[in-house]
Amino acid sequence: MRVIVIGGGIGGLALAQGLMRYGLDVIVVERDQDLADTGGYKLHLGEPSIDALRKLLVPESVELLHGSAVGTLGFSLAVRDHRGRLLIRADDGSGGLSLDVDRVTLRLVLAEGLGARLLTGRSCLKWSAEEDSVRVELDNGQSLTGDLLVLADGPNSRLVRQLATRPTTFPTGLVGVAGRTQWKDLSPASRKLLERWPMLAIGPGGTGLFATAHDPVGRPALRARRNLAASREPLAIWGLMTVEGTIPLRPDPSAPVDLSGAAADLLRQRGWTAAAVDIVRHSVKDSVGAFRLYGSDPDRLAPWPASRVTALGDAVHAMPPTGGQGAATAILDAAALADRLGAAARGGTTTVMAIHDYEAAMRGYAAEAVRESLQPVRWILGTASPAGSQLTRLALPAVAAAARLGRVVRPYRREGRKKLADRRNNFSGVR
Repeated sequence: MRVIVIGGGIGGLALAQGLMRYGLDVIVVERDQDLADTGGYKLHLGEPSIDALRKLLVPESVELLHGSAVGTLGFSLAVRDHRGRLLIRADDGSGGLSLDVDRVTLRLVLAEGLGARLLTGRSCLKWSAEEDSVRVELDNGQSLTGDLLVLADGPNSRLVRQLATRPTTFPTGLVGVAGRTQWKDLSPASRKLLERWPMLAIGPGGTGLFATAHDPVGRPALRARRNLAASREPLAIWGLMTVEGTIPLRPDPSAPVDLSGAAADLLRQRGWTAAAVDIVRHSVKDSVGAFRLYGSDPDRLAPWPASRVTALGDAVHAMPPTGGQGAATAILDAAALADRLGAAARGGTTTVMAIHDYEAAMRGYAAEAVRESLQPVRWILGTASPAGSQLTRLALPAVAAAARLGRVVRPYRREGRKKLADRRNNFSGVR
């Protein structure tokens, strides 16, 4: 069996590793020439995704991953207001090992050993499927044929739209700006916000900020023979979320925009504490990028009959990084699909039946991840209006006080949910 994977992100590379372990032939087509050319947040991998990677990767790569990531027991997140006051500490309650790894590092680990199976610097222009085969046309004039096509090329995929015959993702109304700041450049007040737990903060004017400390060289999960961590010095990794139109997504090359400066100014204008503003303002300039945040309808994932073409990761269940579950869910996809295709290769099922079973399983666990990831988007959208901003400024101090008494408060949920639903329903083809 020959499998063609379009997209060398986390899910596509993890799938390729699993298929190799099962003895299947696989080709991965990736548009980036260099796998290090990727932005995004630090990724959190809990026990389910770590267990999945143990099945997908050879033991040497499992060790390499642990040696290049920060290990923690369980996962906690400090939810704060824009003044830095603690609203609630969320805890997954597992107490098991989890890994924090930046996207570049995980991508490099997952590419280990692929060699000529990974075609970089190439894009898929179109695909077609016959009864017993699939064919893809690449932008360099090359054609590939195989038994199965897996689309793993991220949110808003044109290729997945061909499969579904309609758009399967929608813009959430938020944009993200992500970057890295050297720990040594942070003030004591900024460090204090991040010393114990990662931070997710919600503020007025449709703003939110995620930030976390990251030191994979000083605090690896284990001392391995190799460490592929892209970050060699302690860092704060941050991501700003705000409503579209406040931050330029595609700056004019003739008039370059200081994205970190623009993001910091936005937070300052919205009344954020200087400790949070400085995390953004002092970032490494060439580490900062902007991007649109996409979501998907959790009740309509993979809306097509099973065939020799399928999808995984954000290509099939786009979710914003506000839930911290995108990479982990893509890894679960890879493990579920590799396991079923391995069974098909052994004659235990047919290829199309394997795809059917994978898609059925994926719809279940991915839908919940999408719902949880969209909830903070609703909170942020709920603060975007003048009334929402004023309510945020007045209510969050009381929320912080209530949280200290052990009460859990979820502000702005109704208004934010309506705004998000309107965006989804107004997006062409998504009903």
